Amino acid sequence: MKNIVESRKEDANASSSFTRLPDEIILQVLNKLIDSKTLICCYLVSKRFSSIVLQVDAISFTAPFLHRRIPDKNTVSNYTPSSQLPPELSSFYREFFGSAIRFLSKFKGVKSLCVTLPSSSEIGIDNTSLLKWRVKFGNRIESFIFLSPKSVRDKDGFYLNQIGDEEENIDSINDLFNQKINISFQCLYEVMASHTMLLLILKDLPMLEDISITGSGRRGRLFLSGEKLRKVKEWVHSASQTMMGHVEIPEIVSNCYIPVLKLPVSGYVMNGVHVILMEMKDLQGGNDVLMISNDGFEDEEEAAYTEAVMEILEKHKVRMQRVR
Repeated sequence: MKNIVESRKEDANASSSFTRLPDEIILQVLNKLIDSKTLICCYLVSKRFSSIVLQVDAISFTAPFLHRRIPDKNTVSNYTPSSQLPPELSSFYREFFGSAIRFLSKFKGVKSLCVTLPSSSEIGIDNTSLLKWRVKFGNRIESFIFLSPKSVRDKDGFYLNQIGDEEENIDSINDLFNQKINISFQCLYEVMASHTMLLLILKDLPMLEDISITGSGRRGRLFLSGEKLRKVKEWVHSASQTMMGHVEIPEIVSNCYIPVLKLPVSGYVMNGVHVILMEMKDLQGGNDVLMISNDGFEDEEEAAYTEAVMEILEKHKVRMQRVR
C-alpha cells in the first residue's frame, strides 16, 4: 500500500513538473512531432494542450484508404457554400477529406503541410507497375504527363524494375496503349481530387509556405512554394465558390511509344516506354518546363523519371499522336 501511495505521489510530482514547463518549450516539442495522429492525441489532452497544438508550424499525414468512385463528367460546377466538399473530391475519398480539411483549418499558423495518399490497386494499378506522372498546375491543372516503361536500368546496367520479358509486337503495343490510357485517366482523376483539396486547404491556411500532396503509390506529387504558391493563394482568396468548384479536364490527349529511352544525365535506360500527354486546349504546347522539380523530395529513381519527361518533351514530342 505504501508503495502505491509513493508511486502516485511521484506521478503527481512529474505531472506538476510538466505543467510548469513554458508553452514555448512544449511547442518546440510538438513541432518535432508533425504527424497528424499524434497531434490530434495531444490536442485532446487538455485545453492548454489544444491551444498549444494549434500553434504548430508543420503537419504531415497519410490518408486512410477509402473506396473511390470515379466521376464521369468532364466538369463539375455545382459546388455551393452549403456543400461540404466539391463532388469530384468527395466521390474519391468521401468524408475523410472533409474531416481532415475541417481539422486542418484550425491550424491557422501552420507553414508546412505534407499529405500522402494511400497505395491502392483499385484504379487498375498493381504494385509492379513502373508508371509515374508529372503535372503542371496553378489554380487549375494545365497539363499532365503519364510515363510507363516496361523496364528501367541504372547507369551500371542493373535492372531496377522490369515487367515481363516477352517480346512486344504491334498488336500488343496497341493493346497496352488502350490499357495505359485508361490507367492514365484514373491517375488524372486522383490528381484532380488532390488539386481540389490543395485549393481548399490554401483557402483556410493563410500562413502556408509550402504544401505537398503525394499521390497513390508515390507515383507523382503536387507541390507549391514560393512565388507560385503566392499566386495560387491570391487566386483562391479572390475566387467565388462557383470558380472553386469548377474542375476542368485537359481536352487534348496525345500518346507515343518509345522503344528505348536513354537518359544522358542519370545514365538510366528505359525500355518500352508508353507516354501519354494531356493538355488544356488554350495552353497546348506550353510544357517546356513541365516538371523541373524543385521540391527537394526526389530520390535517384524519381529524378530519372523527371529527366525522362524532359527528354521526351525536348526530343521526342514529334512522335506524339493525338488521340482526343
